[in-house]
Amino acid sequence: MTLSDDYAGADANDEDKRPKSLRRRAASRLAAVQTLFQCWASQKDPTAIVPQFKDHFLPELLKEFDIVSIDDGHYTNLVFGAYQEAEQIDAEIAPLLRDDWSIERLGEVERSVIRAAYIEFRNTPNIPARTVITEYTAIADSCGSDSSLFNAILDKFSHQYRKIEMENRQ
Repeated sequence: MTLSDDYAGADANDEDKRPKSLRRRAASRLAAVQTLFQCWASQKDPTAIVPQFKDHFLPELLKEFDIVSIDDGHYTNLVFGAYQEAEQIDAEIAPLLRDDWSIERLGEVERSVIRAAYIEFRNTPNIPARTVITEYTAIADSCGSDSSLFNAILDKFSHQYRKIEMENRQ
């Protein structure tokens, strides 16, 4: 079973009910996290990894989400933004962690999830903050990560980058 099996299948019945445009964006998020992890594991930048990912891993992901294509613009924005700004994002993550945690204690999958979510919060104000939190927490959960940690960090990002939206929700 792959990460995408866990994530896409986490609520398979709900997935069938979601419009294809939302499934395309959800698949784009998962693809971005997987691509960022591959960049780290291979020590190559996205310009080398994205074509490989699209050739070898994307077809299965498309099948699992029952879509023809991902939201390529969203995927590209997440991957290149998170990769290019990784150090800056990590510097913003560090103070949000509990006192007994450090950025180094987070695994690379966890950092990839948080970095992609950060880029989405900052660059796509049209996507509701709760959607971003829910989607990336689900990805983290499918990786076996502590979803409460992600929820807390992403909630703090949402209040930082979507202050008005989050204040209006209360």
